[in-house]
Amino acid sequence: MCLSMTQPSKSELTILKVLWTEAPLSAREIQEKVGPQLKWSFSTTRTTLSRMAEKSLLRLDTKHGVRVYTPVESKARTLSGVMREFFDTVLEMKGPLPTAAFHDSKMLSEEEWAELDLYLNESHDDD
Repeated sequence: MCLSMTQPSKSELTILKVLWTEAPLSAREIQEKVGPQLKWSFSTTRTTLSRMAEKSLLRLDTKHGVRVYTPVESKARTLSGVMREFFDTVLEMKGPLPTAAFHDSKMLSEEEWAELDLYLNESHDDD
């Protein structure tokens, strides 16, 4: 499998983590959730959201006249891309990956773990 989606930065992952549980949210709502943690101004949050939409990490919709953001990819799909890139480029590990090492994380449901395992262990056509 070739993961061609753009990998999110650390701050973009912080935003995605909020949106995976609470989407859709407006820029103001996202700022309230991540601003203190990232120590960002509202304008920085808006700029980051715009860039994330340009990178196809977020979808922009309008709800009751307010622009709201939703992740394009599922949590498992995004995390598999981040993990695969790390294992491929940093650890130089190819092929199936042991997801059991991360199973204590409270971030994923059982369904999401199964999805993550599927994505991480798909065949790699580009290897």
